[in-house]
Amino acid sequence: MKEQKESKRNSYSSCFDVIGPVMVGPSSSHTAGAINIGEAAQKIFQAKPDLAIVDYYESFAETHQGHGTDFAIVSGILGFAYDDPRVPDSVSIAENEGIKIDFVENQGESPFEHPNTADIRLINDEKETRLAGISVGGGKIEIRLIALDGFEIKPQGCLPALLLISSHAQLADQFEQIIQDEQVVIVDKIQQFQADKFLTFFEIQHHFPAALLQQLAEMPGVEKLILL
Repeated sequence: MKEQKESKRNSYSSCFDVIGPVMVGPSSSHTAGAINIGEAAQKIFQAKPDLAIVDYYESFAETHQGHGTDFAIVSGILGFAYDDPRVPDSVSIAENEGIKIDFVENQGESPFEHPNTADIRLINDEKETRLAGISVGGGKIEIRLIALDGFEIKPQGCLPALLLISSHAQLADQFEQIIQDEQVVIVDKIQQFQADKFLTFFEIQHHFPAALLQQLAEMPGVEKLILL
């Protein structure tokens, strides 16, 4: 497996990146950020899990119950919005839907070098995926590991990001040109290659247009296209 990575830069786009969104829960880092990590994990899984294993580190491991991180992570997996009144009951809702939830408090430092770390594995009879994220404040998150379909990548930057799995390498170059023609800024790119599959992870600056996403999804050779 081969991986290529280009340089990156991060930026804040509004005051809400600092103060956080309107939400149910006590903390933008431990609640809103955790919802976003859970949502990102579900986006790469793209199915209903039978089991969700959530490994916490440092601050998340110490305070996840009191700060609402548990119900926030599960809310993200279930697709609940920040201000959805079901957020505080998400764990019991998931269990009633047949999803087993396992929260693990890990000792020691986070392997992703941040105190607000959640490492999520989603599993059913057909597949397993993994996503590790950190909550950096104001509801913003960074994805530090994604594992799916035999690939494993380690991004470093903030979202949004576009994950492409394709049947030929040239498609990533076509994507990059189309994205840049639409004046969307790519600030980082990671690529991995397997025998017959090609993964490209584009880190995007600010908003990604829905119409552009639809256009790219319809191109021949796209196996998976996920906007995180």
